[in-house]
Amino acid sequence: MKDLLNDPLITENRPLFAWIAVFAGTLLLTILVKTIVHTLGKRWQKYAHSTAIKLDDALALGLADTKSFAIFIWIFYGLSSFATPDPSLVKALRSFVVILTTLQVGIWGRDALKFWEGSYIERRVKADASSASAMKLISTTMNAFFFVALFLICLSNLGVDIGALLAGLGIGGVAIALAAQNILGDLFASLSIVLDKPFVVGDYIVVGNDQGTVENIGIKTTRVRSLTGEELIFANKDLLESRVKNFKRMWKRRVALKINVAYDTPLDKLKTLPKWFEDKIKSMQDLTFERSHLSEYGNSMLTFETIFWVNNSDYQIYMNLQQEILFSMIEKFTQEGIGFALPVQVFKNEVNAYVDEEDEDGFPEREHNLEN
Repeated sequence: MKDLLNDPLITENRPLFAWIAVFAGTLLLTILVKTIVHTLGKRWQKYAHSTAIKLDDALALGLADTKSFAIFIWIFYGLSSFATPDPSLVKALRSFVVILTTLQVGIWGRDALKFWEGSYIERRVKADASSASAMKLISTTMNAFFFVALFLICLSNLGVDIGALLAGLGIGGVAIALAAQNILGDLFASLSIVLDKPFVVGDYIVVGNDQGTVENIGIKTTRVRSLTGEELIFANKDLLESRVKNFKRMWKRRVALKINVAYDTPLDKLKTLPKWFEDKIKSMQDLTFERSHLSEYGNSMLTFETIFWVNNSDYQIYMNLQQEILFSMIEKFTQEGIGFALPVQVFKNEVNAYVDEEDEDGFPEREHNLEN
């Protein structure tokens, strides 16, 4: 046996036999590890589907997408030390390991991002269809950042000096940002609108002198359908810098109803009006009474102010309820003989009359004012 090991042919080809042994061992271990990973991934996936936690689903997806080439190269690189390889070969093998490991990490990262898109973005889009474009932008941006960062890490592990490359990317990024600052401003404003949700599709908003129903929230603009039918297009950046009134978020409406009554209305009938308004409003559905008072003396009228709340944000419901109150009030005033006050202006005329003192030629010498 000792003579066999010292045989010149075996001694000369020992490195080759060592590499063959490493390759064969790597192949067997790869099959074994892949089988274990596949079996574990299947069982983990069944367990993950039975839980409400999303992280275990992501881990199951990562196990299922672990590639055989990555397992092979990791095991082969670990066993290669037993073959006493040449330093140049070790360096080449290390570069090969870095490249394939980067590829596997990229696959895991892609799966993680897709899982996030499926579990969060799609759910968000179903809840709010207006966020589809912004969510897609977020997903694309995250994918781009991930793969660029992974590529740079790979180059750094391969021995490439990425300092100059990072500097170039930074300068290029600044130049692009300055050239497209308005577009980027609208893009970030779109993300702010989608994430912060000051309004969503279907909300009725007022922006300055313009108002309408939000129809679409895009990456750069938001489109609003006005009451008169035309489409209003706002830049997202301008919307965030403006004061926006969102009437859809108004869960109830405060109404101040002022009624003008004639001065000649008898006092006993005037005293019954606040109580009548209170009883009428309390008897109606979706209304909450607050107060009713004689609030002021006008030039030609007495003003009663009644405050109540409409417990519904729908404008049509508000107008229907107020109309019912006004019709009932007209009926009440007609039955009681209470008059509505109309604006009246009283004019006082002055006529100039002359006294009977006359000068020699018969003309009046002075005059006095007499009121008629």
